[in-house]
Amino acid sequence: MWLDFSCICFDGVKVANDGTVPFRHGERIGFSYLVSQKYTGDTALVEVLRDSKILKWDIKLATHKRLIPAHTSGKPPSYYIIAGFVFTDVTVTYLRSEYEKDYEFDAPVKLLDKHLHAMAESTDEQLVVVSQVLVADINIGYEDIVNTQVRECFMTLLVLAFNGKPVKNLKSLANMVDNCNDEYLRFDLEYQQMVVLNTKAAKAATLDILTTHSISSPMSDDLKA
Repeated sequence: MWLDFSCICFDGVKVANDGTVPFRHGERIGFSYLVSQKYTGDTALVEVLRDSKILKWDIKLATHKRLIPAHTSGKPPSYYIIAGFVFTDVTVTYLRSEYEKDYEFDAPVKLLDKHLHAMAESTDEQLVVVSQVLVADINIGYEDIVNTQVRECFMTLLVLAFNGKPVKNLKSLANMVDNCNDEYLRFDLEYQQMVVLNTKAAKAATLDILTTHSISSPMSDDLKA
């Protein structure tokens, strides 16, 4: 679709056909320069040419929500535990804790790509992973699932679906598991990995596992709200 920028203005500054605006004397710079001078929450008057008419809007500027957030506002990590499987959401803080200060080089390529480029499609979208497995009889055979190596790097296994339903965020996963009445709990993970547990046995074992590891709750406080 061809867009004619000749009649588009941003806060009264006319944008040329090549997408540039005046800068220093005799110089021009990309239109995004004007946007970069604004802060989140600021407003801007935008004029747009559409169907041979100039339309004007006062818009409030906001930032895109990254799929892997860089800041958690000092909040403790979110977690959910079932049958010894500890699930959490991926943040930059998590990447630092797992892959240390060189996480931008040592973390899996897929996660780094999402960290650098992926934007959340909704305000509550998260990447959910199995962060560790608290060893118990119920999860024998799965205890090393987070210790599988790929090219000298430990995998971080994303949780793709639960009992066939996509996992949107950590809270939705916790709700689906807690309310599950199916005979089995099935977690579909990356790299074609799968965890299948008997529902009643998994839920019954969770309390003992929490007691053994001195964990007061199967989920973080933010998931209880």
